[in-house]
Amino acid sequence: MQMRRTRISLLLAMAFSAGLFAPAAIAGDFGYARGVAVGIDPYGAATPVPAPIPVPVYEPEWYFRFDAAAGFGSQPSITTTGTPFGSGVAARAIGLDPAWLSEDFEPSFSGTVGLGYVWGASFRTDFTVDIHSIMDANFTGTQTYSDGVLNRTLTVQDKTRFMSTILLANAYYDIRTGSPFTPYVGGGLGFAVNQLTRSSASTDTGATGNFTVSDRTTRLKLAGAAMAGLTYECNSFVALDVGYRYLYIGGTDVDLVVNGVNTDLAVGDISEHQVRAGLRFYVD
Repeated sequence: MQMRRTRISLLLAMAFSAGLFAPAAIAGDFGYARGVAVGIDPYGAATPVPAPIPVPVYEPEWYFRFDAAAGFGSQPSITTTGTPFGSGVAARAIGLDPAWLSEDFEPSFSGTVGLGYVWGASFRTDFTVDIHSIMDANFTGTQTYSDGVLNRTLTVQDKTRFMSTILLANAYYDIRTGSPFTPYVGGGLGFAVNQLTRSSASTDTGATGNFTVSDRTTRLKLAGAAMAGLTYECNSFVALDVGYRYLYIGGTDVDLVVNGVNTDLAVGDISEHQVRAGLRFYVD
């Protein structure tokens, strides 16, 4: 009998304990106990989840550029002074005859390297260095004249090579279209390092004899450019640039002393219309 009472008491105690813990278990199933554990009112308003902080996107600001160009329309004036080859018929002094001139100024070619910076969505600048192809102005001819007693023959080969290195500071306005294609206009100003190398060889059966001389001159001259073109962005770091450029290079002259007489050859200002293509490489 005593054992039976003990069993009944134990069952009642277990049932009472289960009744105490059942609400907590049910609350735990619905997340209430978890809320209470961290100090949140299970019956209060829900706490909003913080919005994620946006990660800033940085576009490349610096770029390198490499371009190639073909130029047309460069027809500078070629002028000479001095009469170093003696006297011909009726004591006429002999210089470089314009009829002897042959020149090679177009088509011309140039290669460009540059470093640029993007200031904003539509404005950028760069500094470029152009190496221009060599251009030639040659006087080659033969003239027969009389010294008053005998007929003489003069043969002249006078060659001048023109080479220019062009340094420009450029600015551009990009017309954004919301697509990979971006038209632009721009202009540049700087200077050209012009180098003229001239050599003259003459043979004369008369009194002037034979002469071979050469000289070189290097001078800084004004240079400028105007550009318009189209950029295609291949991706975030590479862009293809195709366009037109008007290029101006100031003229230069070079002197020689032949037969004791100073003779000067001057190449006038050069104006070129160029078709250009190149690549820009952007870096952070």
